[in-house]
Amino acid sequence: MNLISGLHDFDFLDAKWQIKNRRKKAHLLTDNPTANKNAQWEEFTAIGGMAQTQLGGRCKIDFFEGTFPDGEAVKGMAVRTYDEQKDEWSFVWLDNRQPSDWTPLVGRFEGNVGLFYQTIQAADGQPLKVRFTWEKFGHDSARWQQAFSLDGGQTWDTNWIMDYSR
Repeated sequence: MNLISGLHDFDFLDAKWQIKNRRKKAHLLTDNPTANKNAQWEEFTAIGGMAQTQLGGRCKIDFFEGTFPDGEAVKGMAVRTYDEQKDEWSFVWLDNRQPSDWTPLVGRFEGNVGLFYQTIQAADGQPLKVRFTWEKFGHDSARWQQAFSLDGGQTWDTNWIMDYSR
């Protein structure tokens, strides 16, 4: 079997990870992205990873469980699929707090950094670009960040950072 260059990009999520979360404190981050730039940050811990690999490695499903500082429990999962022709991953995030959005984030890793993008609609109807950044720092450390842009990707506002360790 040929090794596909990006097929193993998310294998690091097969393990169980401890996650230190820092996210901007806002009811819903997409409600008012401009005002959220000045929102306070909150911190909480979670566990994640524990990925299931399917379809010969072309599908990964990983999990997240945590409790926000206000006591709200959150359980979520990312469903990722790999397209070997394009050498890119597409994935969706699903959780128990918000309606399912099947608009995928799409992108790839270059070395140890992965960039993934999607465009959704903000509450006021304008296009909102979303960027997920993954950084792998060796076997025992990784970081995920979420950022929003209302100007087509000219500027980004990071609103959630997760530091993974094991």
